[in-house]
Amino acid sequence: MCDLPEQAASDTAAAELAQLRQQVAELRQAVRARDDFIAIAAHELRNAMTPIMGVAELALKTAHDSQGICPPRVTILLERMQIHTQNFIQRSTRLLDFGRIEAGNLRLEPSPIDLSALVLSVAQSYEATAARRRSRLELDVPAGVIAAVDRLAVEQVVENLLSNALKFGIGQPVTLRLRSDDGWAWLDVQDRGVGMSPDQQARIFGRFEQVVAQHRGSGFGVGLWVADRLVGAMGGRITVSSRLGEGSTFTVTLPLAPPEPDRMTHEPA
Repeated sequence: MCDLPEQAASDTAAAELAQLRQQVAELRQAVRARDDFIAIAAHELRNAMTPIMGVAELALKTAHDSQGICPPRVTILLERMQIHTQNFIQRSTRLLDFGRIEAGNLRLEPSPIDLSALVLSVAQSYEATAARRRSRLELDVPAGVIAAVDRLAVEQVVENLLSNALKFGIGQPVTLRLRSDDGWAWLDVQDRGVGMSPDQQARIFGRFEQVVAQHRGSGFGVGLWVADRLVGAMGGRITVSSRLGEGSTFTVTLPLAPPEPDRMTHEPA
């Protein structure tokens, strides 16, 4: 028969355990509510901006086709509006994918696509951004690289890497290189900018990481984390090679054939 002090200690421990379990349940519920809010907010923000992006592109095309009737200043303003709208949509998309990954609801749909054409298309969409940052895009993309991947996921990964390279490339050329062999494709995005220390490289794919201090606050810090998860779900990986003051090279490795179906559904980390 237990004495009273031991019984009291046991009751106290049981009460504390029950309280801890309740707190854990409440925290999990709060996290789910946060993820739901992020997903809904990102979805609504992106949907509202998509038609605005379409109008901006149409207005810019009209200005370019006006044969000098449209003042150059107006064309420049339309180009800036297109860039800012594009950036807003990209940030909303990153938040949406962040919520999906955290909730384990990210579903990818691989299909055979012309990877060469997709990469070139994304690069073309960044020509205005490159010009604004006084950087030159160098493309080494052979034709005919076909891969069974998720088109939207690959598009977002390339956009993210190009955006980062132009942001941190301090006006130097940015090289985008695609190659394939023995069932794999490799995509390199190289800048010649500020570079990263070994410690920064170790943290670059973490959530909410912005390891280059002078650009802190310019984004959510989830872009590379999302890109890493998207590539991993397609059976590939992202690596980075960098030295301070000498730039960075991000390499995406993707299988030309899709991975097993269960790899295309991402579980929360």
